[in-house]
Amino acid sequence: MIVQGNELQLYDLIASYAQRYQCCLVYFDLTDYNRLPQATKDTVAAWYEEFIDDYALDIIKQGIFNTIRFEDETVASLNAGSWFPRESQCPDSDYFFKAYVVDPYGDIIWQNY
Repeated sequence: MIVQGNELQLYDLIASYAQRYQCCLVYFDLTDYNRLPQATKDTVAAWYEEFIDDYALDIIKQGIFNTIRFEDETVASLNAGSWFPRESQCPDSDYFFKAYVVDPYGDIIWQNY
């Protein structure tokens, strides 16, 4: 029996996880990327290969998972900042991933939009 329904946004779930496990999470939205034709995805991935970590790029290419856990706020923010440029720094909107870092308190401490 359902006692009470709660409307949660994705951010709420990410923030709760970060608080519960006292970690930082880098979240990146793959919604637009997953809608692209495969040829465009390949072009986007090739552009990101120049500066993103191989592990993060593999996650993007799989198109399923969209968070990476870090134990340190500084490391999470520096990595996210070097991996996910602002839209104005991308060749076009197909290359842009909205991304943010959530700290162990559940606060957004970095974002690229």
